[in-house]
Amino acid sequence: MIQLLGVMPLWIMPMAAEAVDLAEELEEAEEAGFGFSSDILGSNLINIAIILGLLIYLGRNVIGEALAKRKAAIVAELEQAEQKKQTALEALADQQQKLAQAQQEAERIKQQAEANAEKLRAELIAQAERDIERMRANAEKDASTERERVIQELRRQIALRALAQVEAELPQRVSESIQGSLIEQGIQQLGGQR
Repeated sequence: MIQLLGVMPLWIMPMAAEAVDLAEELEEAEEAGFGFSSDILGSNLINIAIILGLLIYLGRNVIGEALAKRKAAIVAELEQAEQKKQTALEALADQQQKLAQAQQEAERIKQQAEANAEKLRAELIAQAERDIERMRANAEKDASTERERVIQELRRQIALRALAQVEAELPQRVSESIQGSLIEQGIQQLGGQR
């Protein structure tokens, strides 16, 4: 058994020592009347310890290879994640640059729209002022025309009333001798103008 322990790695030694201690305890327990076998090599615990030791000794290459493959896969995934991160950072920087350009363009469009609105407002105000002046001129012209028409109408009516009043009063105030002298004066004036 000591020769077998010399072949095993150092970390298996404590397990083997525990197995020996357990075998001694079993032997003592058998003497006390529990009925365990005193044959240490025939015991299942020793066999299990040996199998576990061999599995660990021989399996560490397999486990090492599996761990190495897993480590390589993790490293590859980390590198891939780093590449994706870098790509995402580049895309983010690109999108931020596009956003800044879009904001500048939006500001330029806003300023241009404000300038156009101010220009249009000034043009509308000027046009409205021209329209108001034209309407005032037309209103004054219409008022002047209407005033002249009203004055002409008033003159005509005054003249018609004056004539009607003269015609009504004339026969009462003018005698035949005055009428004859008026007619002669009118004839002389007409005759003298020729």
